[in-house]
Amino acid sequence: MASRFTVPLDEIPLQHLYDALRPCTAPSPSSGAAFTNWAHTFACKPLVVFEPEDEYQCELILELARREGKVVRAAGVGHSPSDIACTNEFLLRTTKLNHVLKVDAEKKRVIVQGGITLSDLHVELEKQGLAMINLGSISDQTLAGIIATATHGTGITYGVLSTHVLSLNMLLADGSRVRCSRQEHPELFTASLCGLGTTGLLMSIEMEVEPAFRLKENHEARPFQDVMANLTEVVHSAEHARFYWFPAADTIVQKTANRTHEDKIPRYNWVRDTFFGYHVVQFLLFLGLYSPTVTAWTTRFSCWLEGSGVTEIDASYRVFNFDCKYRQHTTEWAIPFNNTVACLRDLHDWWSRELNDPRGLRPHVPVEIRFSASDDIWLSPSTGRLTCWIGIVQYKPYGFNVPYRKLFDGFERIVASHQGRPHWAKAHRLRPDDLRACYPRFDDFVRVVEEVDPKGMFRNEYIQRHIFGKPVDSRVYKSRA
Repeated sequence: MASRFTVPLDEIPLQHLYDALRPCTAPSPSSGAAFTNWAHTFACKPLVVFEPEDEYQCELILELARREGKVVRAAGVGHSPSDIACTNEFLLRTTKLNHVLKVDAEKKRVIVQGGITLSDLHVELEKQGLAMINLGSISDQTLAGIIATATHGTGITYGVLSTHVLSLNMLLADGSRVRCSRQEHPELFTASLCGLGTTGLLMSIEMEVEPAFRLKENHEARPFQDVMANLTEVVHSAEHARFYWFPAADTIVQKTANRTHEDKIPRYNWVRDTFFGYHVVQFLLFLGLYSPTVTAWTTRFSCWLEGSGVTEIDASYRVFNFDCKYRQHTTEWAIPFNNTVACLRDLHDWWSRELNDPRGLRPHVPVEIRFSASDDIWLSPSTGRLTCWIGIVQYKPYGFNVPYRKLFDGFERIVASHQGRPHWAKAHRLRPDDLRACYPRFDDFVRVVEEVDPKGMFRNEYIQRHIFGKPVDSRVYKSRA
């Protein structure tokens, strides 16, 4: 931890800044990338990787970046399957900014540092008899990361996770500290709830929580066409509904979950979930690199493993979350809820043609379909509309690369035709003109970014490409594929 200087930061000699930051500077590897995302699909070699332990060290890093004219990019665990965290300049890892600062069980709110992972937050909340209101499919990410990208869970009356945020404490590019909320600096607050890391460093986050609860989730496997016939009814029948689609089996496993006080019925079974569901499936996916027929049979096998007539009752975060299994390529788009059935039917028709072609595309499974309420966050994919999220993956068994571009191109063409908006953490091709058409407040977002960071300290290649339209190659940090 750096000792505080007794003079203003801008009067500190440059060498003294470097010396003060040495304890939080990670050693550079002699070869290879200093930062690789979880999926090993994007990597970068920053000039320096900082791991600050407190806000003061973050202030020193920003002061050094101003002096040296460097980009600063904050990164948590690197779970985003894109280059959103990548830079070849200054990388600030938030690993040690991971503490719970305050818990108010009576008012059901907490203040935590942005670098805490959701999995660690669950543990701390559980000790206080509390839980997050909603969750996505995994809890490996940092809280700041899910807010910066408007990450979502599922539940047609539940907003993206950023909607549970009450206030933010931030460090801006000029080194000033700002607290923002719906009442204080409301435009900065709204922009930062899906800010992509452009508005400042999210140092601490105040958010709503609720008393710890259990979820009872029922699984039912049904033919695709049957689900399409009453999809709206099913989505509104439970607090949290999600669908796992297995195209080669022409089957959807619908999962509906509600809060309950019933005794736990954990679902995990080592033979089914680890031996068959992980190891056997991975081996079959590897064989599928050489035979599309094997991939189709793997889909059917996976659908059988997922099960019908299954009931699980457990702590909320254990039911919300599932095992991502293997490193993967992935893309996910959000469409208006009213377009869900038409979009899924178009995807079904396309994949049916591919499955009937011996050399056709074989999507890995499950195709995950989830839902969220409308919100007013400027860049949230759910802004202004009830939303259906559709995500697909192509797994990398044993780390081997798999073809995915043609599959993703076809998928994105269809979802885009249904007013789709891409998940911000995932790779996409949209540029400012495309995004301006998707987001009515896009120009307001850009205006706020330019006001709080006029020199572009927080603008890496991802931001320059998608938000400011700079001619940056989307594959500049692409790893191997």
